[in-house]
Amino acid sequence: MTVARPNVAARKIEEIGYERLRIYFLSFRDNSLPGKPFIPGTTYNQILRLYEGDTKIRDVCFMAVGRFELAFRNALSEVLSARFGSHPYFQDAAFRTSGHHNEAIKKTIQVFSQTKDQRARHYRVTYTEPPLPPIWIMKEFFTFGTAARFYEALANDVRKEIASEFGVSVPMVFDSWIPGFVDLRNICAHHDRLFNRHFQKQPQFYRRGNVPIAMHMTLKAQLECLDYAMDGFSSATGVVGSVQRIIDRYPEINNADLGY
Repeated sequence: MTVARPNVAARKIEEIGYERLRIYFLSFRDNSLPGKPFIPGTTYNQILRLYEGDTKIRDVCFMAVGRFELAFRNALSEVLSARFGSHPYFQDAAFRTSGHHNEAIKKTIQVFSQTKDQRARHYRVTYTEPPLPPIWIMKEFFTFGTAARFYEALANDVRKEIASEFGVSVPMVFDSWIPGFVDLRNICAHHDRLFNRHFQKQPQFYRRGNVPIAMHMTLKAQLECLDYAMDGFSSATGVVGSVQRIIDRYPEINNADLGY
């Protein structure tokens, strides 16, 4: 590997961290040879460019999935409050089974008791009954993962109504999309790589919407579903196209590694 400016290279390793940057070296190694040497002609700048392109992809994905997270928590709150009132946690009919109900309310109480949000402190000081605030306040204390688990506990007809808010008429399909979106959000939040990742939680194919078209373990499949859901919510993100434009500016990125 050619390193034109060793001092700059060393500073970049200090800034990024060797273990984080090392994963980007792998795309430029010849795995068929002993020791997996770098492909002839590889430069350190190519590796930095790959890292930079992946960072830009991560940024636009984080923004898009963040918008979905807010829309999802709001839809959860709106559907539940319209059907069951301000405190749906206490309604058996809102949940799949009594076991799901018990787990959901236990987790909700835990979240509320642990949050340091000023709104939660105000509610604790001002009210003693009910022990939990209305769902439209409580959903602000949910992380994306907590909201997803709460959604999983809901009755089929409730989940179907929430899914329909995002243009998906089959709740089982939408159910499969949410965990992938949560993983995508966490990957972005922790500055992990996206450029050659295979997602373990893969979205089911939605026949009516013909999504996803890309291989289901790839980033593009997640983004196609994300775009479809946000289009259904009338809040388009266009993240599939945004990522494509970044790939076009960075030839160091292998399109197939992202499902493009």
